[in-house]
Amino acid sequence: MRRWGIRKKVLVVTLVPTLLTTVVLGLFFTYSWVNNIEHLLRDRGESLSRQLASASEYGLFTANRGLLSSLSNALLEEQDVRSITFYGSDSKRLLHTGPGSSESPDGTDLPSGKATRITDGTSTRFITPVYLQDLMIETMLDPDLHQSMANRKDPLGWVSVEMSHVRTEKETYKAMLISLLLVLGGVLVSLAIALRLSRAFTDPVFELNEAVAKLKEGKLDTRVYTGAGPEFEQLESGLNDMASELSKAQAEMQQNIDQATEDLRETLETIEIQNIELDFARKEALEASRIKSEFLANMSHEIRTPLNGIIGFTELLLKSPLPRQQRDHLNTIRKSSEILLTIINDILDFSKIEAGKLILDRVPFQLRDIIEEVMVMLAPAAHAKNLDLAPLVYNDVPDNVMGDPLRVKQVITNLVNNAIKFTQTGEVVLRVSLEEEDTENNRVTLRISITDSGVGLSRAQQQSLFNAFSQADASTARQYGGTGLGLAISKRLVEEMGGKIGLESELGKGSTFWFTLNSELSTSNDAVTPRDALRGERVIYLEQQKTTGLAVEHMLRDWGMEVDRASSPAAMQEQIEEAQKSQAGYAVAIIGITRHLLSSSQYGNLVRTLEVDRDCRTLLLTPTLETHDAAMSGQASGHLTKPVCRATLYDELLLLVHGIHTGGRAPGRPAPSTIQAFRHNVPRVLAVDDNEANLKLVMTLLHDCQIEAEGACNGFEALSKARQAPFDLVFMDLQMPGMDGVETTARIRELDSGNHRTHIIALTAHALADEQDRLAQQGFDGYMAKPISSSQLTAIIRESTGYEPGESGSGERIPEVRDTRRVLRPSTRKMQKDCVSVEESIQLAAGKTDLAEELFSMLLEQLPADLEKIEALWTEQEMEPLLECVHKFHGATRYCGVPELRSAANQLETALKRGAADIEAHKNQLVSAIERLQIWSEQTDWQQLFREQPHPEETTS
Repeated sequence: MRRWGIRKKVLVVTLVPTLLTTVVLGLFFTYSWVNNIEHLLRDRGESLSRQLASASEYGLFTANRGLLSSLSNALLEEQDVRSITFYGSDSKRLLHTGPGSSESPDGTDLPSGKATRITDGTSTRFITPVYLQDLMIETMLDPDLHQSMANRKDPLGWVSVEMSHVRTEKETYKAMLISLLLVLGGVLVSLAIALRLSRAFTDPVFELNEAVAKLKEGKLDTRVYTGAGPEFEQLESGLNDMASELSKAQAEMQQNIDQATEDLRETLETIEIQNIELDFARKEALEASRIKSEFLANMSHEIRTPLNGIIGFTELLLKSPLPRQQRDHLNTIRKSSEILLTIINDILDFSKIEAGKLILDRVPFQLRDIIEEVMVMLAPAAHAKNLDLAPLVYNDVPDNVMGDPLRVKQVITNLVNNAIKFTQTGEVVLRVSLEEEDTENNRVTLRISITDSGVGLSRAQQQSLFNAFSQADASTARQYGGTGLGLAISKRLVEEMGGKIGLESELGKGSTFWFTLNSELSTSNDAVTPRDALRGERVIYLEQQKTTGLAVEHMLRDWGMEVDRASSPAAMQEQIEEAQKSQAGYAVAIIGITRHLLSSSQYGNLVRTLEVDRDCRTLLLTPTLETHDAAMSGQASGHLTKPVCRATLYDELLLLVHGIHTGGRAPGRPAPSTIQAFRHNVPRVLAVDDNEANLKLVMTLLHDCQIEAEGACNGFEALSKARQAPFDLVFMDLQMPGMDGVETTARIRELDSGNHRTHIIALTAHALADEQDRLAQQGFDGYMAKPISSSQLTAIIRESTGYEPGESGSGERIPEVRDTRRVLRPSTRKMQKDCVSVEESIQLAAGKTDLAEELFSMLLEQLPADLEKIEALWTEQEMEPLLECVHKFHGATRYCGVPELRSAANQLETALKRGAADIEAHKNQLVSAIERLQIWSEQTDWQQLFREQPHPEETTS
């Protein structure tokens, strides 16, 4: 009903009650009328039947048919009487008057004591018994007869009056017809009233709706007058007033629009003039930007050219013998030049970013290798300040990712270097964690954070820190230098790579710089060698720097090793002794020391005790300093600098635990298949540069590599020399007067033949033209940026020609790289006898200290020869001479306090005599004992130990 209109609602409300009421009343009155007609017919029939029974008493008593016939004829005149029938006392019909031939009912059907009626389809018969009454004369005259008649109970007969239903049915139909007409009349009247009322409501509403529709169409002159009553009058008045106000508002708005249009037209004319001016200004700005780019490129060349000479010749001078003071001055010049070069690089990188010429590579790289390279590169600066520099890369971080490794490395280097610069004490920690992983698209989001314990930053400093040329301390008395571009460049690089960068800092409590790296996972199928050769090995680790210890322990456990931490040197020694007593010693003892512990006697004694007395291999982890305790590192079996790299640590542990040397070519050297074969042992090299200092530097560096190179100061001279004889390698400067490097390269390429192709390397300091793809398209085989170092030059020569520059007068091809380190003996896992007992030596010499020292010295002198002889006899499998040699050696050990060596010789001699199957194991045990005794003698002042023993006479006194 909510969706019904007003008309429908009015009709329903009006008609439904009226219709229901009319129908109910019509039914009621029709039913009452029909019942009354039926009751009247019944009452009339019963009344006529009783009257006829009283009148016919005498006729029935006397059986006078004439009298009965006259009574029936008189009664047939009554309305609705159809027929009259008289029955005798024997239930036989005496007389029938009227239409039809009604048959007498059976005696059982005639009532005996009361009147009854029988109804069929068209009529109703009223049957009344007739009894003898006292009013008769005979009974009155004859009392006996009266008495006899009074005693009779049977009726004299019966009277039947048949009443017709024809008129009754007509009256019934008449009543129903009248009721129906009344009902229809009432409904029609109600419908007319309802329609009239609904129109009284709906017509004004329709008029109002029509008026609103016209107003909606914009016909604001529309007015509505319905005359439907006071309620609608208020609505009409409101609608008319609204239309009037809208008309006024439209007029006012049109006026404002006209005014605004006029103003806009004037503004558009002004904007058109400004656009023309802006177009001119834009062209001027583009031209200025182009001029700035060219200026930066030229300034890059002009600034790097003298720097190239300064740095190059400084390195050449440092290779020559110089007094210490001059060497310090040259180091200062070199460091200052490198700082200036870093500043120039920052400015030029920022200019490339601002010019929109920064192109990011998309190549697969290993993130952990990038981080380790940065850590190793910046470790000296951190360790010089006694800072703990440690990388923490979580296990769920993928290693093979896609991106620009150089730019990622640049951002990490800037942030770590910045943290080291502003941290005086404490640590700098780099953490890499997996922030989000999208397996469907094969993408990850990594979070790289650098946390330091430095000076921290205030909120004001944090807000402007990532702005260009902005520094935390910009005063003239500032403590830290720099251009203020490092963080700005890092921010732009991170944003170009699709990440975010930020910091969290509190003044005086350090800072945390972080950035996110959105990258795809590399799908390359490069085989990764599993590092599981150390799985299950036990190591003990002593470290004073907590974060470094956590990083190293994390790597060790990732390789499946069991790591036990020691809190102090004494605790480490005690743990190792207890482990050997339980026959489960450690494979390696890792000892991490800081700068102030490099000359610690406690740690030196610990290394010597573990290596000599406990026969446990030790690995030292020390800071990367220019000067360190060489003696301590020489005593240990292995030595690495912090922060440790995964591959280096794994290879060193593999050597210390299993004695396995890792093979492979030297880093950076090409595979033999990529090396070009030349007709000459030494390749022909041409250096082309218009700057005399740069050309002289390149020629000097080439001469130091034992290569007799030729030089050219311009493109024409270089082309002339190339036409005379082909060169194997050409170092080509790009910017030269007359014919530049690109044109000269194109001319030289025309001289190449199918049997020879010249390798051309671009030499340039052009900051905005260093894209390797474009150089490759222009015919260059490689690229080397100025300033040039000897290591860069050597690597280029090696990669391009396969020639290995040497210092012995003639170069040589790439040799195989072999590890010349001696084979190390694995750690002893079980408790063993002492290597040397001075007290036992003196007892065996009858208490004579001098004799004990002499016997021990004789044994040490004989050890190398005996060891060589034992190894030779074992190699030739001459068991009889070997047994004789071991027997003699065993006898020599009986006179000296060498329990371990004596036991090993005894076991080998016994095995040889019995022909046991484990002879080789006993031989190796003897060799290990001899080597251990030799090491002990080299690292111990044993003569002083013998002389410090009390003399027997002193003991007895």
